[in-house]
Amino acid sequence: MHFLVQTKPYPDEALESYLLRLARDNSYNGYSELADILWQWLAEQDNELEGALPLALSKVDVYHARQASSFRIRALKLVAQLADVNAGDILALAWRRSNFKFGNLAAVSRNELAIPLELLRTDNIPVCIECLTESSYIPFYWHLKPYKACHKHKTQLTIQCMECHKLVDYRDSEACLECGCGCKLTNSEQLNDADFKIASALASNNSPKIMGLLSWFAKVKQLDVSDADFNRTFVDYFSTWPESLTVELNLLTNNARLKQLNPFNKTKFNSVYGDLIRDGQIAATSNRKNKVLDEIINYFVELVDSNPKAKHPNIADLLLCTFDTAVLLNTTTEQVYRLHQEGFLNCAYPQKKHEQLRADSHVFYLRQVIELQQAFAAEKPQTKKQFIAPW
Repeated sequence: MHFLVQTKPYPDEALESYLLRLARDNSYNGYSELADILWQWLAEQDNELEGALPLALSKVDVYHARQASSFRIRALKLVAQLADVNAGDILALAWRRSNFKFGNLAAVSRNELAIPLELLRTDNIPVCIECLTESSYIPFYWHLKPYKACHKHKTQLTIQCMECHKLVDYRDSEACLECGCGCKLTNSEQLNDADFKIASALASNNSPKIMGLLSWFAKVKQLDVSDADFNRTFVDYFSTWPESLTVELNLLTNNARLKQLNPFNKTKFNSVYGDLIRDGQIAATSNRKNKVLDEIINYFVELVDSNPKAKHPNIADLLLCTFDTAVLLNTTTEQVYRLHQEGFLNCAYPQKKHEQLRADSHVFYLRQVIELQQAFAAEKPQTKKQFIAPW
């Protein structure tokens, strides 16, 4: 078996788009017909590959495969042979699971671009009609939830059919310029400036810098990235960065002073600032830079400096948990335990013999952690710090 037409992938093309074009170029009615034939052929070539390529185009990307992802990769390599295309060029189109984490959010990676999995669209893929008129393929960034306007033509993406009002998804209809109901897609929405700014960033070399920020902002503001006003709210917030964050933290600090019930050296950090530090990890980039955590640290450095150690505890004496301590020090919880054992960090409460500190134990003073953080120089490239050598 060999494809008569050897369809070449575009570097910025989505994997689903390429397989759909491959099917159409070789006179199949769509991917579903091609997938049915490939299902049988793959099983004949390798009995482990039966079902390695799903019949549904929306499930064909590698990250959907879970435990069978290695078989999905093997199947795509065989498809590349049939199309006489370099296997690496096809695999470069796929989103694959990544070991990198945006805080507690799972990540997927395409080439060198890592993004939170939650930023990938699942139920619809809007399109730019002008782009498809010029070249009938789907770029991967149309699959990203924050990408809502075309950065090339300065128009909003078409989200739904004007006739049946169904959300546009070429993976279901297996047609790029038509809805599943058979009607041609049209667009009459006015350009949203914020959507255009975000789209331009996502389609540029700066995209890794804002992927984590988008998920972080959605998490802390309890917003849905798919909401129509999300991009505008995001752009407005970061147009005054870092003052926007400083104002919010100042409000929390002042409220803590006004509503203080216990001495600050017996008050948990999270009771004042919530999950500020834990959530801040979401804003990381794949090279471990994190502008949110950097500003959080800067804020608490100034807070400690402006609230020196005194006879009576103040706001800088709040108690951090082990996990947040590790985040601020850019290290592991194991290193935090060692820092405590070696006397670099004092516990707020006496520890029982052989007692193991839990990650959620609020026992370390904010002041000491910030001072220790300042005592060690930042490293480039950013890596996890090891303050004390392993046993």
